[in-house]
Parts: sequence; C-alpha cells; structure tokens
Amino acid sequence: MQLKLRIYLILFAIVLFILNSVLELNITTQISFLIFVLIIFGVPHGALDLYIDQHLYKTDNNQGRFLIKYIANIFCYALIWYFFPILALVIFILITAFHFGEIDWIGKTDLLIHKMAYTLIGFSWILFLLTKNINFAINIFLKMGRTSIKEVELVTLAHKVYPITVIALVVIYVFLFFFKEVFFTKKVHYYYSLIQLFVLMLFTLFTPLWICFAFYFGFWHSLLSFDKIRISFSITNTFNGWKGLLIKAAPFSFVAWFGFAYITFLTLSSKDPSGIFTLLFISLSVLALPHLQVFTKLKLKPE
Repeated sequence: MQLKLRIYLILFAIVLFILNSVLELNITTQISFLIFVLIIFGVPHGALDLYIDQHLYKTDNNQGRFLIKYIANIFCYALIWYFFPILALVIFILITAFHFGEIDWIGKTDLLIHKMAYTLIGFSWILFLLTKNINFAINIFLKMGRTSIKEVELVTLAHKVYPITVIALVVIYVFLFFFKEVFFTKKVHYYYSLIQLFVLMLFTLFTPLWICFAFYFGFWHSLLSFDKIRISFSITNTFNGWKGLLIKAAPFSFVAWFGFAYITFLTLSSKDPSGIFTLLFISLSVLALPHLQVFTKLKLKPE
C-alpha cells in the first residue's frame, strides 16, 4: 500500500501548493520545474522494464528476446497512431486509465472486480485531468486525431464531460463504501484512499497545469512506481537502495533523455509548439503499452 510514501507525497503537494501561491511562479519557472522532475524521476521510472523482466524470470539471458518484443510492440502501436489515430488515442486513454489506477489504488488486486474498480477510477481520473485542462490539450488532440471535429465542439464536449467525471468518482467511492470488505484488506484503507483522492483533486483544481503535471506524474506516479519495484525485489528503503535503482535505469534513461532534449530543442525553435507537444505525447504513448505489459506483472503483498 506504500502508506508512508503516500503521506509524504501528499504533504509535499501541500507545500508545493503553498509555495506556488506565495511566490506566484511564472510559466518559465513552472515548465523548468516540470522538465527537471521528468528528467530525474519521470523518465527513469519507465527505464527499468528490462530489469523488472530479468528479476521476474530470474535470468540475464533473455535481453535480446525482451528487446525485440518490446520494440515490436512500440512499432505496432506507432503504426496504429499513423493509420488510425483516433483508435490509438482511445487505446492510450484506456492503457493510462489502467496503469494510473493501478498505481493509485491501495485496495486488493487479486480478482477481476478489483482490477475493474481501479481501472474505472483511473479512467474517471484521466478524463477529469483532460477536461479540466481542455484549453491546453485541445490543439494537441486535434492534431493527433486529424479529425474534422471543430475546436468549439471539442470544448463544449469537455465542459459537459468534466462534471460527469467528478460525479463518476463520487459514485464509485460511494459504491466502494458499502463493499469495503470486498475491495480493501482493511476497512481503514478505504478512508486512506478517499483522503488521497480528495487531496489530489484539490491540488489539480487549484494549481497551474505544469505544476500539477510535474507533481502527479513526476513525483506521485513515478516515485510510487519506483517504490513498488523496490519493494517487489526487496531493495532496502535507503539512499543507496534508491540510488541503485536510478543507476540501473541510467542506460535506457540516457536514450530517453537524448530524445527528450531533441524534442525540447524543436519546441523552443518551432513556430508551432503544439505540434511538437503532439509528437512528444505520441512518443510517450507508444512507450506506455510495452511498459504496462511489464510493470503490471509486479505484485505487492497486502498490508
């Protein structure tokens, strides 16, 4: 359940909110903070897939097979993006819903109904983030989808969907309240989960997009993912233990950092930054599918 880490991250979110409110960080500072967090934690958290695979199957001799399969999945998904962008976007939202829901969830994970619960929560959460920040996301989505849908139509749809996502999260947690024994190892875990959701929603509502994304993906999602890897493979919760994980992630992180730096350069020199953000978004999404296939095999013992 990683309760201590979640508490620390929630406290950090409160500090970050206060800091931004007092200093009123400008856009340049916010984006610089986001880039720093992505480089330090965001990118490396997804660069341990080979390490996870080797530990799960207790072998160092399957690197070639693993990389071929991994790259093949990336290539196939990239083709879907090229030929069927709307379908690819739907797949990405579903993948992200499952993965984010899986990391945020502090209940049981054994049965299909448990997986359905945290996937629904993840799906509602992703739509909440997207519709809340529709003014930023709209140009990216229009370019990705190569759709004839007009901007005003997409904005109108987002404004209708936004309250539905909030209602959906409320309904799901009301349902979970009456079936706490089914979904949680201990009843008190339900209340931990509810407090977590409440804090994350408040943080999302009252902080700028870049700060919100830096915290949720760069700190919350990435550090919880790192910690899940650490626990799964009995790595000590010490400075050396965490440093060891970052070192193991370094080889593939350097490749991703190079690509990230190149896209950043294109963004700064482009007359249409939203087009470059679209490329970055698609690049991240094609990595999400094979990452999910590996990461979801990790299991934590219930507390």
